[in-house]
This record gives sequence, structure tokens and C-alpha cells, in this order.
Amino acid sequence: MRILLVNHEFTITGASTVFWRLARHLKARGHELGLYPCNPEDGPMKPRFEALGIAILGQAVVAEYDLVIANTVCAGGVVIQAGSFTPVIWFLHETEIGLQIILQTPALAEAFRTAAAVVYQTSHQAEMYRSFTYQLDPRKFAVIPNGIEPVPEHLPSVTEKGRALRIVQVGSVEPRKRPGDLIRAVVRSGIDADCVICGKFFVLDEEAQALVDARPGQFHFTGEVEPDEALAWMRSGDIYALVSASESQPVSVLEAAAMGKALLLTSLPSYAGAYTHGRNCLMAPAGHVELLAHSLNILAASAGLRAELGQAARRTARDYTHETFCRRFDELIAGVTG
Repeated sequence: MRILLVNHEFTITGASTVFWRLARHLKARGHELGLYPCNPEDGPMKPRFEALGIAILGQAVVAEYDLVIANTVCAGGVVIQAGSFTPVIWFLHETEIGLQIILQTPALAEAFRTAAAVVYQTSHQAEMYRSFTYQLDPRKFAVIPNGIEPVPEHLPSVTEKGRALRIVQVGSVEPRKRPGDLIRAVVRSGIDADCVICGKFFVLDEEAQALVDARPGQFHFTGEVEPDEALAWMRSGDIYALVSASESQPVSVLEAAAMGKALLLTSLPSYAGAYTHGRNCLMAPAGHVELLAHSLNILAASAGLRAELGQAARRTARDYTHETFCRRFDELIAGVTG
């Protein structure tokens, strides 16, 4: 089958990484793939797609393909254009931010009607977009949770922690991920820990930057790194934190869980059914620095609790495999293309 992949950008994100793994699977299944990027700017993911033998296209004749798979809400315009010529699967990864984009550009809502199928990771996403979809055939909407592969035994070397504990967060340094909250919580907690934040650096609020500058060596920003290096940093840590204001189903949390790390998360509705405060993680409301700091103190004070939460998180991660994700996507493709 000839499949056109439409990617949002070549930055390393959870959405682009999941899409790349899907592309690798489809290639292994014998499909002929081309990739059209909505944002053609070069980035680390581009050579990864090229290494699979996938042509990066400056333009594409959609009618020459049997199927289009469009990644993220940012590809909605292509979904609308392509849907008249060939079946399109719209692979959405966003929650609140995706809703905001559609409200700012209402014409994008047409993509829900045009797409042959819409894929979410969680039922919460389906509810987020319900006002645009309630009149459409419910059979065109699928919930396919992300899956992860086993963490490689051999990973790149990273700097050993220089303090009693290490806290790691993986995600772009930008407002939605709220890295400043984590920095403030680490400082307020007073624990002997260094903090590593992996991800492309966009912006950090002035207060958090001042705290970082006043404590040389305690906070480390890696910038955009390859997935294996991000995994290596995660493995080096004692606590994995993700204090975002909004998430769909972050791959990094599943990977940290698979490593048995103690998780510190924000209490987001998208985590319902997977993560429970006190059972396989600790949680605090997004933006509540005081509770984040108290949670860090609790985790720092008890190696036993860290181990207990980490073991429970590992059991949770076992339900989210790459094989299951690929099988369900194959079934969806078969249904869409007949």
C-alpha cells in the first residue's frame, strides 16, 4: 500500500517519536511511504525518517496514495484538503492546546468531518473535542493508547549525579511544560538534589532563570537530545517529574514508569485510569508549587516509598506495549482502506 505520512515538524517530541515508530513499523510491513512535513524546517527527526528509506517530499499528489496518516492538530489543514481524494487518518496528540488551536482557527474543525478516522490516545481527548464531533459517526473515532518499547540495556553515558538525589524531567522548556514550577519546587523543598531538564529550550520565566543562575551546578538543561540520551538521563535519576499544565499521554512518563522510577505528576484528567496518587505516583495540581515541593520532600525522605511507587509504575507500563499499539493501528488501517 502507498501511504503518505504528514508530520507536523522534525523537532523531537513525544508526538513525532510515536509517529516515527509507527512509520518504522509500516515500512517493515512492506508499505511504500512518503513523508510531507507541514513545517519543513530541518530538525533531528528528519534524518531518522530518511534512515528508514522514507522520501521527504516538498509536495505530494495525494490522489497517488492509498492512505494518508496526518500527525497532530497542526496537520488539520492537510486533512481537509486530502480527504476529498483518499482516506485520511488524523492522529491527534493534543488536549487543551489542540482545542485552543481549533478555537483560534475554527475552519480546522472541518477536519473531523473530512477524516476517515480520528485517533486519540485517551478517552479524555475524545471528550475535549466532543462539541466538534457529536453529530458524526462514532465509528470513525478510535482510542489507541501509545505504546513503548523495552528500554535498551545499553544507553549513552551521562554525567553522574553530584548530589544525594537526581530529579529528571523530559519535555521542551516552554510554558505548557511549566519547568519553572519544578525549579521553584526543588528550591523550596530544600532537598539535596540536582535537577536535569531534557528538551529543546524555548523560554524560561525570569524568576526560575534567576533561581537557576543563583545555584550553579544544581540545574542542568540538556537541550534537544536523541531519545536514547533522554532515556539515559531518566535512568540516572531517582525521581521522574512532569509538572505540565496539559498532556495527552506522554511517552516519557511511560518510559520512566517502565524503569521503575518514582513519578511526580500533575493531576491532569488525561491520566485517569492509568496513574493514581499514592498508588503508582504522587500528584499535585498544575501550578501548585507548594504541593510539588512537599511531594519532593516526601519522596526524598523515603527510599522505600520511591521503590514502592516505582514498582507500581512499572506494572502500569506493562499494559502499554509498542506491539499492541502497532496491532491496533494495523486493524484501523485495514478498516479504513477496506
